[in-house]
Amino acid sequence: MATSKSGISGLFKIIGVVAVVIAIMTIVSSACKRIDAGHVGLVVKLYGSERGVQDVTEATGWVWYNPFTTQIYEFPTFVQNVVFTRDATEGSRNNEEFRVTTKDGLVVSFDVSMNYRVAPNKAAEIFRKYRKPLEELDKSVMRNYMREAYNKVSGKYTAEQLYENKIQFQNESEAEIKNLLEKEGFIIEQVVLLNELRLPQGVVDNINAKINARQIALKKEQEVAQERADAQKEIEKAKGYAEAMRIRAEAEAEYNRKLAESISPNLIEYEKVKKWNGQTPQFVGTGGGIIVQPK
Repeated sequence: MATSKSGISGLFKIIGVVAVVIAIMTIVSSACKRIDAGHVGLVVKLYGSERGVQDVTEATGWVWYNPFTTQIYEFPTFVQNVVFTRDATEGSRNNEEFRVTTKDGLVVSFDVSMNYRVAPNKAAEIFRKYRKPLEELDKSVMRNYMREAYNKVSGKYTAEQLYENKIQFQNESEAEIKNLLEKEGFIIEQVVLLNELRLPQGVVDNINAKINARQIALKKEQEVAQERADAQKEIEKAKGYAEAMRIRAEAEAEYNRKLAESISPNLIEYEKVKKWNGQTPQFVGTGGGIIVQPK
């Protein structure tokens, strides 16, 4: 019976040792984290005298920490893409389009895609200021700065001007967004307006009417230009014909002049001799009468 009790006691000891080992391994594994390449690890102290403004430090590689008093956040430093659209199949199920007010008080909406990254030396500073992981910042803090930039730029345009100068509006807005967000530690790679600007229907109708009017006017201008070209072609053709006739007349006149100059009495007699058939003419006119010659 004593042997049985000692065996059970030994079994409990073994179980206890195993449990302690498992607990230690669990604590050790939870107290170690590997910061992947392309990320900056932020070690945040949750308790103690160091808690506060200066409680965030950067780390890379393997990091050992106390999971009860410390938390690790990872900030990616490679390029991120965020999309703000009203389409439920892109970015978010919520309508995240931007809406701005133009110079003439109309509302224009549009979708946006932005590529950005965090400056590696600014990750800790960003977290100290906003206390949020990166995936929450682009939909809140960064979006607010973008809205501010778009409203600032759109206030310089009417709705129609905004439509006609979309590329210029995009470039000016991108420059303003970069100016605002780079001060916060974000490096903006590219900001693009997706699809078309969405304007009030009345503005769209006016724009379409103007476009149609321009096309009609352009067509008429082209027709007038074609008629002028055809008329000029006929004029040039007539000029060419007249010039040809002038040259021909001058050539004939010059020929006749030279021919007249070449005719002399000797030449006339010579031509007579060439045409005489050897017979004496029967009638020869002299002065005002006719003399009949004998055969």
